[in-house]
Amino acid sequence: MEGDGKTSSADEVRHLVAVAMLDLAGVLTPIYDAADGMKRELEARGWSPTLAEQAAGVWLCGILASFSTGGRK
Repeated sequence: MEGDGKTSSADEVRHLVAVAMLDLAGVLTPIYDAADGMKRELEARGWSPTLAEQAAGVWLCGILASFSTGGRK
């Protein structure tokens, strides 16, 4: 909207946030796939499905926490 800096600025911010969220989803896909693969591998090795899911979930939470802090502890 011409002359209304707030509206165009808000629209631009909404667009940038949406694009960033889509980019993040793409970045996280291999991490989620690795957790799924870990669960399947543990089950194939005889782990119970519950314990395999718990172990993969703990790993995934740790990776996501590390990812969210840029690798800093």
